[in-house]
Amino acid sequence: MAKKTNESLPDEFESVARLFSVLADPTRLAILHTLKQQAGYVYELCRRTGLKQANVSKHLAMMYDAGLVKRQRNGNQIRYSVGDAIVFELCDLVCRKLHRAAESQARLLRRVGA
Repeated sequence: MAKKTNESLPDEFESVARLFSVLADPTRLAILHTLKQQAGYVYELCRRTGLKQANVSKHLAMMYDAGLVKRQRNGNQIRYSVGDAIVFELCDLVCRKLHRAAESQARLLRRVGA
């Protein structure tokens, strides 16, 4: 049987993998969570997250390229907001999956310890 290569995979898989790679960073998730609470300028996001300006700007650029955040220019400043709230539904699904796995592990440990 022939081994599958990336060239034979649907283009959608590449797009999905790119989106998940953007979401795979805890700093970007923290910035998204902060933006969910309230849109803001980079300096506000730095204050609210405790992150450095260069770090926040770098992550915002990546998330903007992925369509996760949108920006609105106001003079020489840019205000960022959530680009597509469906990302939080995706995060909720992942959290529910992790919660179920933790509950299953806890049940197993209780059985073994009993």
